[in-house]
Amino acid sequence: MIRIIGSPVSPFVKKVLALLVMKGVDFEVDPITPFYGDERFSEMSPLRRIPVFIDGDIVLTDSSVIAQYIEERWPSPSALPATPEARAKARWLEEYSDSRMGEVFIWKGFATKLVRPRVFKEPFDEAAFNDNIQTGVAEVLDYLERVAPEDGFLAGPFGLADISIASMFRCMRYAEWTPDAKRWPRTCAWLARTESESVMATVTRWSDALIVAPILERRRIAAEIGLKLTEETFGLKTPRRAAMSQL
Repeated sequence: MIRIIGSPVSPFVKKVLALLVMKGVDFEVDPITPFYGDERFSEMSPLRRIPVFIDGDIVLTDSSVIAQYIEERWPSPSALPATPEARAKARWLEEYSDSRMGEVFIWKGFATKLVRPRVFKEPFDEAAFNDNIQTGVAEVLDYLERVAPEDGFLAGPFGLADISIASMFRCMRYAEWTPDAKRWPRTCAWLARTESESVMATVTRWSDALIVAPILERRRIAAEIGLKLTEETFGLKTPRRAAMSQL
């Protein structure tokens, strides 16, 4: 049984779970946030990032590496398009999501609005949040508007690129921000198509249920909404800081 350590609220965890759902692979989840990981978690994930992916003796900790492993281990149905050119485009968009969108949507957006106040009891820096919306987030949306298709998906059939980028948008919705359809119509239309795909609807249902639950209650809630849980958890009851943690 594949084990995934990490909460489906995380866009990086959600990406991996969506690929497993897409390919019909059974898995178990320990829905912790990285800030609550114990020492065993640190041993598996030296940068204290989620997800941690465990397949027998294989332990992987980077979502892009995990995504490639899943694609090679279970090649059908493919999450990548057929041609080398389209596959390269999909991989680039996944990288753009992980790096640039991760910076402005997650660290400067979602984490500023939700993680720091909830986990570390720090005051919400509204000015910094709004400045990021006007600069970094707007820059990302302008780019996506240029590459978003009028119909269909980002790199061919629905797949890795769409999953990666749509997962970032969901976290910003949790931070009470959504894109302006008048300013970025192609992007918003693509996002609506992507979120209506059954794979995305499934993983979004999980993250929507967990984002409103107290962190220490998420394991119980995950079981109630039908996720298979690992026998043990790598979570602590109090958070610890880690500079390289990835949500």
